[in-house]
Amino acid sequence: MPTAKLLASLAAIFITTALIACPFDGNEVNAGNLTPTAGYQTVSTSNGDYWVINVNCGDTYNFNFCNNGGTSTWDTQITILQTNGTTELAYNDDNCGLQSDVSWQATFTGTVYVLITEYFCNLDGTFNATMAYNVTAGSLSGNSAFTLSATNCVSATANITGDTGGTFSFNPAPMDAATIDPNTGAISNGTAGATYNVDYTVNCSTTNQSVTLSNSGNATFSLAEICGGASATVTGDAGGTFAFNPAPGDGAQINTSTGTITNGTAGTSYTVEYTICGSSSTQSVTVLTDDCWTLNGNATNITVGGEDCIQLTAAVNNQTGCAWSGSQIDFASDFSLTLDYYFGNNINGADGNTFTFQPSASTACGNDGGQLGAGGLSNALAIEFDTYDNDNPTHLYDMACDHIAIEVDGNHQNAAPAAGPVCAKTNMGNIDDGGTYEVTIEWDASAMTLSVYFDGVLRLTYTDDIVNNVFGGQNLVYWGATSATGGLNNQQYFCPSTVVILPVDLASFTSECNGTDEVFTWITSSEQNVSHFVLEYTYDGYIFYPETSVQATGNSTTDKMYQARVSSSDANTRYYRLKAVDMNGSFENSDLISSKSCAKASMLQSVYQEGTTVFVKTNQPAKVQLINNMGQILYAVVSEDLIQFETSHLAAGLYQVLVTGTNGLKEVESIMVR
Repeated sequence: MPTAKLLASLAAIFITTALIACPFDGNEVNAGNLTPTAGYQTVSTSNGDYWVINVNCGDTYNFNFCNNGGTSTWDTQITILQTNGTTELAYNDDNCGLQSDVSWQATFTGTVYVLITEYFCNLDGTFNATMAYNVTAGSLSGNSAFTLSATNCVSATANITGDTGGTFSFNPAPMDAATIDPNTGAISNGTAGATYNVDYTVNCSTTNQSVTLSNSGNATFSLAEICGGASATVTGDAGGTFAFNPAPGDGAQINTSTGTITNGTAGTSYTVEYTICGSSSTQSVTVLTDDCWTLNGNATNITVGGEDCIQLTAAVNNQTGCAWSGSQIDFASDFSLTLDYYFGNNINGADGNTFTFQPSASTACGNDGGQLGAGGLSNALAIEFDTYDNDNPTHLYDMACDHIAIEVDGNHQNAAPAAGPVCAKTNMGNIDDGGTYEVTIEWDASAMTLSVYFDGVLRLTYTDDIVNNVFGGQNLVYWGATSATGGLNNQQYFCPSTVVILPVDLASFTSECNGTDEVFTWITSSEQNVSHFVLEYTYDGYIFYPETSVQATGNSTTDKMYQARVSSSDANTRYYRLKAVDMNGSFENSDLISSKSCAKASMLQSVYQEGTTVFVKTNQPAKVQLINNMGQILYAVVSEDLIQFETSHLAAGLYQVLVTGTNGLKEVESIMVR
């Protein structure tokens, strides 16, 4: 052995086995099975061999190359592993010079691998040696006493009354989807009425207990309004599933495990069903009617030209403003976000805005100055629109032009961005020039690509598994804008983007009902290098969803007509816009037009109240139900024209009128009984 290695070995002879254990990576050779006895046996082995041994809990197994017939002329290493690769014991190096000599007491009954390698787990080369091995019968005394108790119809808990530190397992394994925590013995995802048998093993002692879950579940729960949706609290048995009933069809989402509703439409009522072990209950909730923006720091609501906007900073030094939408956005799906930004009217001002996504909280707000109000936010992805060159003249992370970059490390001033920087404008001009600029963020979930458009021109893309690598595995995140000033300042604000001019002469953009479908028609009087049109819809003017794409003529000086047919059972009003995409990928958007809600118009004509009577008028045969806030159906009538409900005997509160057509389409209207 080289001197340096010898000295290191002498100094670290008792090094922790986990640090020197060899991995089991599939490059080893299965040399066969060994059956140790009380007397020593020997076997010829080589570098990279592993031997399979069935062991008994409590017995001690000895392996060596320097005693009892074992010999070797090379620097050996012995590693004992479970069949799943978990290391039980690494070699005791240099106990006999260059040879290993190990003893290991089994803490379980099962199969292990004995892996033979050179020092440092080297598998190179072939070296013959003789390994001696035997077993010494023994025992480990332990008290594995424990009890099981059913928590509800899908779960149970374990209580250890003996020695702790053991492991739990099913015995026998159940045929359903039930799981058990090996450390705590907690059973989850069980089946109502099922019986489960559980082993607890510690120090070679094993005890078996059984538990039978309840036959039925308690599905009581409540819903509470939150911005953009609702939160659910289970007051009965936990572990069930939530679902909309009926499905709203407006882009609202529900977490099947927690019942949390996100991306809801303001003023819309949602009915949720909670099911566990064959028991179900329903509750209804109405989403708050305000826009649910949470403003932090110096952010405040303002009106610009009659439009509601949010000012992030005034033209005052050392301000920080953050604004988060109450509706979280889902990175598991494609989306497009559009805002109009105002970066100020002082080209010598500072510092800029961000468009930020983060999973932490709607109360988050970062640092001021060059950190743009987003610096220091954990697990955040921020698209910065920087109006100040912070590292002139070195330009390691910034640029002389007003620029765009994507940051994921929480540092907007002293670290390299994840993407960019690039000039915001293609002509390298200033963006804090008193103008309003449309910023669009598009996310392609399948390609995991984020694209940033500035005034319809693609300026930056970033591809990464953002959900796992940035958001810590959360796909539903908060989104909003941040901004800051430092020693210099600008007024900085944003507004929903609704009206810009198309790169074509758009003569008209209209829609009309054709049965239950809505047909959109637009006419261009001229086109120049137009690739295609995308028809998009929104509920709030911020988040847009693609509906369909139509190929453009491309170049034309005469009238061209296009149509797109949309079939939707959406109970809420959609607003549509046209996106005209150029050959080079840049785009601009039309004004918004309101959906005609054709499916609704063809089925439900009106719901109105006169005194204590509710009248429901339909345009076709339909099933009409009156539902209270407990989800109970109070009336159910099939109607072809007009029906009426008497409410004088009902408690005051919000009720739902659910209309189901013969085509399966559903419409929901809310009424207030006073």
